[in-house]
Amino acid sequence: MGTIRELFFSWDDVRPYIGPILHGFWLTIKVTFTALLFAAAGGMTLAVLRQTRTGRASRPRRVLTWIARAVAVTYIDLFRGLPALLVIVLLYVSLPFMGVPYFSGMGAFGVGVLALSLVYAAYLAEIFRAGIESVERGQVEAARSLGMSGGQTMRRIVLPQAVRRVVPPLMNEFIILSKDTSLLSTIAVSEVVGAARDAQSLSLNSTPLTAAAICYLVFTLPLTRLVDHFIERDRRRSGGGPVVIP
Repeated sequence: MGTIRELFFSWDDVRPYIGPILHGFWLTIKVTFTALLFAAAGGMTLAVLRQTRTGRASRPRRVLTWIARAVAVTYIDLFRGLPALLVIVLLYVSLPFMGVPYFSGMGAFGVGVLALSLVYAAYLAEIFRAGIESVERGQVEAARSLGMSGGQTMRRIVLPQAVRRVVPPLMNEFIILSKDTSLLSTIAVSEVVGAARDAQSLSLNSTPLTAAAICYLVFTLPLTRLVDHFIERDRRRSGGGPVVIP
C-alpha cells in the first residue's frame, strides 16, 4: 500500500509541476470548446445538406442538391471511418507543405483543433440527422400548408425540436471529445496529458499522471451527471419509467 501511495499519490513529486499541469488542463478545455463549436456548426450543415430534398425544383437546383447530398454523405463516411489520431498526424505533417499561407503558418494548436473539428463534425452530423428524422412528418406538412418554404420549415419547425431531442448524445460526444484532446500530445501540444507525461519523465514518478486523471474527472463527471439529468427529464416528459430487468 505504501508503494502505491509513493508511486501514484506523492504530493512532493507532483508539486513542482502543478503549474504546467493546470496550464495543460486549461489548454485541454480551450481545445475542447473550440473544436466543439466548429464541429457543431459543420455537423449541423452536413445534416441539413444530407436531408435536403429537391421536390419540384428546377433541374439545375436538383443537380446542385444531389451534389450537395453526395458531398455530405462522402464526408461523413470518410471521417467516421478514419481514426482521429491518423487525421491529426496527417494534417500536422502535410499542411505546412501545402503552400497555402494560412495553413503554412498554422501551429500545432490550430492543426489539432482543425483535425478534431473535421472528425467530430461527421459524428455530430449523424446525431443531428437522427434528431431531424425524429420530428413527425405531419409537422413538416402542416408548416408547408401554411405557406412556409422548405428552408423556413427546417429553420423554424424542425431544427429547434431536433436539437432539443439530441442534447444527451451531443453531451456524450462532448465528453468523448474532451478525452480525445489527449491525442494532440503526439504533435507536441502540451495539453494536460502531455504536460503530465513530461512531468512524469522528469520526476520518475506517476503522480503527475494521477493529477491529470483527476483533472479529467473534475471536468467529465459533472457532464456525465448532466447527461443523466437530461435523459431522466426526457423519460419523465414521455411518461416512461426506468427499465427494470427481473
